[in-house]
Amino acid sequence: MKNYVKKKNEELEWLHHVRRAELKIIEKILSDNKNIKILEIGGGDGFQSKVLSDEGFSVVSIDTEPRIPQFFPVKKIDDPKFNFLDETFDIIFTSHVLPHIPNLEQTFDEIKRVLKKDGIIFHIVPTTSWSFITNVWHYLFIPKYLLKSIKKRTFSKSQTHIYSAETTLIQETYKNKIKKLFLHPLGESPSFVHELIYFSRRYWKKLFLDNDFKIIDVKRGPYITSGYGVFKFKLISFRKIFAKYFFSSSYCFVLKL
Repeated sequence: MKNYVKKKNEELEWLHHVRRAELKIIEKILSDNKNIKILEIGGGDGFQSKVLSDEGFSVVSIDTEPRIPQFFPVKKIDDPKFNFLDETFDIIFTSHVLPHIPNLEQTFDEIKRVLKKDGIIFHIVPTTSWSFITNVWHYLFIPKYLLKSIKKRTFSKSQTHIYSAETTLIQETYKNKIKKLFLHPLGESPSFVHELIYFSRRYWKKLFLDNDFKIIDVKRGPYITSGYGVFKFKLISFRKIFAKYFFSSSYCFVLKL
């Protein structure tokens, strides 16, 4: 149990390190005006909202399934429509959330409604490189998953839930487990093969333009990483250089209405 908890804490620490580095892209663009109001869609455990809140910004975070433990209050929403008045927010941002949203057009419509006319949207999204590297590790780990499934069918209900590809795999229904194991889609993607197209810069750009957003800028993420915490804090300099000059694991799209 202690080793399990330690491993999950290390994974969470690495994930937060990567998300914090990605958030710096947004912080460099944000104005020094702390009166702006920010909405995070898909806040998860609230870590990124906490970072922005600690810097003095007014932040609201929402999610259909907030994660525990929470680092910042994340409001649970059940209705596709946001419970906010028109033109409420100066900034709206998402972080690796768009692939998980089944009805993107409806979400985009809500973003347009609650964002001020001169507001800015930040979407941090995964790349084809991220998907490729993640799936290389995934298929190498399949024997481990199968062995663990044979030895132990389910985790104890008393264990603290911390998100990872592995815990998600075990907790889902049998049918979803098989799909996750062999097709390994992220969110709403039919399979990892589709992600090689869906996560390309060209495809993201087309998606935003088709939904009537103006693309102001596209920035590369700070690292080359995967969905697995392999090597974690090792090779940091290499990860940064590779992301800067070759392939990164995320894009940050800066949009306006």
